[in-house]
Amino acid sequence: MKHFALLLLWLISALFGCNNRNSKKLKQDLPWFPNTDNPAVQVMEIPLDSGYTVQTFFVSPERKEVYVVAHTKVQQSGDYKLEDRFRTDYLLLHLDAKGQVLQRVELPESRYSYSSYLWLEHQNLVFYLDDKVRLYDVESMKITEEIPCYVQHDFPSNKNLVELFPEEQLELYLPAREKALKKSVSTRVLSLPSGGGVVLLLEMAKQKRTVWSILDSLEVDQFTRKYGQIEPPANPGWNYDSETGLFRLEDGNMVLETTKKVSMGTQLDYPNYKSRSAMQYELLIGGKKAHFATTDRFRYPLYVFCAQNDYLSASGTEAWIAYDGKLYRLE
Repeated sequence: MKHFALLLLWLISALFGCNNRNSKKLKQDLPWFPNTDNPAVQVMEIPLDSGYTVQTFFVSPERKEVYVVAHTKVQQSGDYKLEDRFRTDYLLLHLDAKGQVLQRVELPESRYSYSSYLWLEHQNLVFYLDDKVRLYDVESMKITEEIPCYVQHDFPSNKNLVELFPEEQLELYLPAREKALKKSVSTRVLSLPSGGGVVLLLEMAKQKRTVWSILDSLEVDQFTRKYGQIEPPANPGWNYDSETGLFRLEDGNMVLETTKKVSMGTQLDYPNYKSRSAMQYELLIGGKKAHFATTDRFRYPLYVFCAQNDYLSASGTEAWIAYDGKLYRLE
């Protein structure tokens, strides 16, 4: 009787699709990036100094140039201030559309920022890190302005903020920020690229500027209504579907889009097993199509990432994609 019941369960599962060999299942049969299925599409890795990985990059179609932020392995220092304990060497590269290095700026022993941001402001390249915003002349790459960034645990104070509890830091931060707002001759809410959040940008007398953090969404609404919001321009051709996790990026005649998300089973990520996936892509460039895939198995990133301003190409003939700390030029 027991064997009969097991046989019956097997027959039911076979009939209703649990083990149906004819059922359609998405498969991953595309080359892993940086390989593609089209040999006519060339993929070139942009060489960096030894030990550096790409954090972000910015494409300027107007100038037909690319700006890249890279850094070395993050090290923990013995600094007493919490925000200074993680240090790295930053490298800012200025490339032409062919990938040749035009200029470079080195920032050794810098405070590490989990995210960095790039955009153009008039004739300046803006390089935003957590502790400071640096502006560089786009022609000479010489620094033209440094704007300090202040947050709840790090702002000008006669108290030792490190020794205070967060609520004590906040009691000092809010009056300090309010005092700066009253002295400001021009205030705007600045929206950082790629959904990096919003901050207050204050301009004092003699054009001295500072950046102050905003605490929550209520403050965002309050300050935006009062001061207005500005944000760096970006390519409107970016579309992302939060439900499927798929995106499509159009830049002139070029298109990069994700076509499928394919299950790759589970993998041990101690102490748990986690689901892993592959993401499949189609790139249309110069009338040619190329397909490739990425996966988050073995702790690789699931997605490639594009320029912070959502442009694919600097000159209209090549595409720029970063993946796993490396920058690639495709044509």
